[in-house]
Amino acid sequence: MALKVLKFGGTSVGSAAALLRAAAIVQAEVPAGGLVVVSALSGTTDAILRALRFAAEGDLPEAKATVQSLRNRHEGVAHGLNLLADIEAPWTSLFRRLLGLLEGVGALCEVRPKTKDAALAIGETLSAHLACALFHREGLKAAFVEARDCIHTDGLHGSARPRPASIRAAVATLKGRLQCGEVLVTQGFIGSGPDGSTTTLGRGGSDTSASLFGEALDVAEVQIWTDVDGVLSADPCLVPEAQPIVRMSIAEAQALSSFGAKVLHTGCLAPVARARIPLVVANTHRAVGSEASRTTITAEAPWREPGSVLSVAYKEGLALLRLSPEEDLSRAIQLEAELREAGATRFAFLAGPEGTVLVVRPEGPRCAAILANLGEEGIKVERDWALVALVGEGLRATPDAALRLLAPFQLERIGGVFSGASPISLAFLVPQDRLPDLVPRLHNLWIAPLALAKESA
Repeated sequence: MALKVLKFGGTSVGSAAALLRAAAIVQAEVPAGGLVVVSALSGTTDAILRALRFAAEGDLPEAKATVQSLRNRHEGVAHGLNLLADIEAPWTSLFRRLLGLLEGVGALCEVRPKTKDAALAIGETLSAHLACALFHREGLKAAFVEARDCIHTDGLHGSARPRPASIRAAVATLKGRLQCGEVLVTQGFIGSGPDGSTTTLGRGGSDTSASLFGEALDVAEVQIWTDVDGVLSADPCLVPEAQPIVRMSIAEAQALSSFGAKVLHTGCLAPVARARIPLVVANTHRAVGSEASRTTITAEAPWREPGSVLSVAYKEGLALLRLSPEEDLSRAIQLEAELREAGATRFAFLAGPEGTVLVVRPEGPRCAAILANLGEEGIKVERDWALVALVGEGLRATPDAALRLLAPFQLERIGGVFSGASPISLAFLVPQDRLPDLVPRLHNLWIAPLALAKESA
């Protein structure tokens, strides 16, 4: 049987019932061996971050109380599965390690990046041991594999960059075990740096872990199991009638991820793109094998009706910086680098005779401080903007797509129009408060039912 990697997110392993559903999926998808990547139980990462914050503020008793609450929650899930005795030993060691890290944070009154990564890794490891014990009890040849022995990264804590060649060499011994029928269970999100210390892969890190394992093992498919019906044609919070997309290209997925589609993460797409491995996004709450609840993402672009739009995405909370023509372009480049270093994400950079426009999504106090000081330099900072993007391979074959798609924006305040690196997306910078009206209107106008219907044909 072809090898697969299955990844289960926090909500897919967040309760006894969820874990039993995950076990049934594993039995159906990889009965003769495969690799399973699991996230921390939902809410665990936030709880560990709270405990670290309490410790850094000198409130060690509250930090320890937070850990005790977290332990009670995990033991409740394990008790519901009748597995508490099976995982008591590894869990006791892990919680002891977490308390030790908190005491170190309390002594220093700060959370260092290396310590933060080491603490967060405990959440993933707790769930991996529990999932492995459950799969073993359900009759699978399950065994735990330490992700830090396999996912080698650079030393950038918090958002480490993987080293694919080193990962491929590290997982070489796993392939024989998988082909012999073992179901290997490992942690998502974490790796190890050149000095052997624990690193984390940043937002969407567990998805990225699954794709990296898939690439290194040359598997037939990587599956991301979550709590939504694959990739939808719009955010269902704004467009309740959003439709599942059965098949899409990696280029479409990358564009949607860049423009804010929450179910996809750019980091997980690069490894499967390099290896040309299909990536499946599926709903753990649906029947196994239900095509209506999954999206298959492939390197090959599916046929699209010329001019059709597949999905509308958006990213809110953006800041627009306008630099006058008198400003040297090097100043704009320097400012973009400073903001990125402080944690901002760049979404657009446009230089022309009328000046330079820089669009970023600021994150954290360092970004806020930089933006607050820009007014003194005469740089105009406008808040509360959003990017709305229309994405689809059908736009590639339609040279006049920009003019056609601009039509609904005639009476709107537009901060800029931006095209992606490939001609399959077009994004519009609009005031954030226009999203609840614009996104449904664009979906109704441009998400072609014919194009989506062909996905099921």
